[in-house]
This record gives sequence, structure tokens and C-alpha cells, in this order.
Amino acid sequence: MAEKSQFQHRVKLSLLVLFCTLPSLFEGYAILWGQRQGLVGKALRDGLDFWAGGFLLLHHQLPMLFSHTAYQEFLQGQFVGYKLPYHLWSYPPTYGLIAAGFGWLSPWHAVLAFDALTLALLALVLRFAGKSWWFTAAMLLAPAALEGAMEHQNAALMTALIGGGLLLLARRPRCGGVLIGLATIKPQLGLVLPLYLLRRSPIAFLYAALAAVALAAASLWAFGVEAWQGFLNYTSPMMSNVLLTGQPPEFAGGLVSVFAAVKPYLGVRGALAVQGAVSLAAVLAGLKTRSVPALLILSLIASPYLHDYDLLGAALATALLVEERLATGFVTGEPVLYFLVWFGPGLLPWAPQYAHLVPVGLALLLASAWRRGAVRA
Repeated sequence: MAEKSQFQHRVKLSLLVLFCTLPSLFEGYAILWGQRQGLVGKALRDGLDFWAGGFLLLHHQLPMLFSHTAYQEFLQGQFVGYKLPYHLWSYPPTYGLIAAGFGWLSPWHAVLAFDALTLALLALVLRFAGKSWWFTAAMLLAPAALEGAMEHQNAALMTALIGGGLLLLARRPRCGGVLIGLATIKPQLGLVLPLYLLRRSPIAFLYAALAAVALAAASLWAFGVEAWQGFLNYTSPMMSNVLLTGQPPEFAGGLVSVFAAVKPYLGVRGALAVQGAVSLAAVLAGLKTRSVPALLILSLIASPYLHDYDLLGAALATALLVEERLATGFVTGEPVLYFLVWFGPGLLPWAPQYAHLVPVGLALLLASAWRRGAVRA
């Protein structure tokens, strides 16, 4: 009887997961339509920056990478006759190591190969962490995963590194530490983790630090000191300006962080103060929790620069909570909350006016993750 009940749960959850893919599937159709209409640059979306950055780094064209005018001219030269949206290389040299590995391919081949390999890595890490095929398949079909793939972003990679690292800490702390250390390619998503590792697993902290240092040294060897100078003097100030001014909207318009939610009401200084307080509270709260879902959520809440595809970490937290609640029981409202958090990233591109509700959803999900004890079925 228990096996039959478990099978019924899986069927219902599978149908729900498939239903949640519909908005992203419609968006994918729109992208294919745009590609057929000649909107190549828009169809590539963030993948164009991934390919261009990798190509320029591979060919040691650093002055072009760190010059706004030269970079735009390079991109326009690749797509003569097409009007491209605004583009900007926004990553540290450590991420350039990954991009350069795909820079020898054509733009479409590069981004599609990256999407496929990072999704495969996420599946591999989840399986290595002991998660079932049902769980893994649901994560690969999560709206946030589909959004990350369609925008050719690194959500699957970051979730494999941070989420997989946290899941492996208990049994394989060295491996988990290395994965988390490699996540420094996108440091704004790991603000909560260093002090947590230092307190809960010093050996994992050591391996994370070694992995981060080795990654930085590899980028220094591959691209030279000029790449880091360009990042510190050009890329980093440029991205700070994007966050503070909201320009260009192609980069800042999709933010779903606490900072972005309160900025229209409190202004830049007020929003920075609120985000700073929230980030500090998240770091301190991380020291007090052992819950992997809670740590994933705190990592998102602490980041001022957060997009819809970054919510794949929240999707992993939700999947872990659903897995637990199927055994211990749900309280009133939890199934609805889990559905909204899971479904939200696919809905946001169609209804961006609800982006300011994301921090509220994350806060409620955090409260659910911190709930203890079982409830009656």
C-alpha cells in the first residue's frame, strides 16, 4: 500500500512538473521564431557574451574585451546587417577559463554545448549526492533550469557547484569544499558560505580556499595580469554602475533581489542599506543552520545581483523540502508556496511586474525550511 501511495505521489508530481514547463516552452518557441526572422543576436541572448568573451580571451584580445566601443564593434562585425541589443562582458577571469574552452566554436555551437554540459553536470552531481532519477529529472525540467538554458546562463553550473557542494559536505567534505570553491566564478551567490564552512567543516573550508586560489592562479597563467586589471578597473565598476543606475535595462531590468525590490521606494542609498542589513543577517543566520535548503535560500537572499535563472538554487531547495515533507507531512499553505516558488521563474519573463515578490517568496520558503517536527498526514 505504501509503494502504491508513493507511486501515486510521483505521478502527480511528474504531471505538475510537466505543467510548470509550459511558460518556458512557449518562450522557447518565441526564441525559435525570432531566430527564423533573423533576430540572431536577440535569440542568442546572454550566450553571445559568453561566446564573445571566450573567443576574445582565447585569442588574447584583452583590449577589445575591456573597451565598450571596441566590444560592440566586434559583435556587430560578427552579425553584419543585424541590430544587436546591448552586450557587456561581466565576469571575472576565472569564469573566462570556462568561456575560453568554448571560444573556438561558432556562437550557437558554443552556447548549446555549454547548456548541455552544465545540465549534464548538474544531473551527475545530484546523482553522486544520492538523489533519485525522479528528483534529478525534476530539477532538469525546473522552470529556472529551462530559463537558464534559454538565456544561455550559468544557473545549472552554479547550482551543481553550490547545491552539490552542500549536499556532499556531510559524506565527502573535501569534494564538497572543492565544488564550493569553484563557485567563486560567480562570487555574489556565495556570500553566506565561507563563514558557514569555516565553522561547520574546516576541512571543506580549506579545500574550498585551495580550489578558489588554484582557479585564480590558472586564470592568471592563462590570460596574464592584464585580465585581472581589466576586471578590476573596467568590468567590476561597470557592473556596479549597472546595479546602482539600472542602466542598461537589458542587464538591470531582470533583477529579483531585495535591493531591486525596495529601490523604487527607498532610492539607491536606502536600498543599499536594506540589502546590506539583509545580507549581514543572512550570513549570520547561515552560521546557525545546518539545513541545506535554508543555506541555498540564504545564499540567494544575500545577493544584491540576482536574476530569475539564479532561482534554480531555490528550486533545488524546494525539491529537497518536498522530498522531506512527503515523509513528514505538509502544514497548511506549504504545497501552494512550493508550487509558486517552483513555477515563478518560468512566469517572470511573461509577468515581470511580479519580480518584487520574489524576496517575499524566498523569505516564506526560508521559514518553511526552518520549520521543525512532523505533522499529521
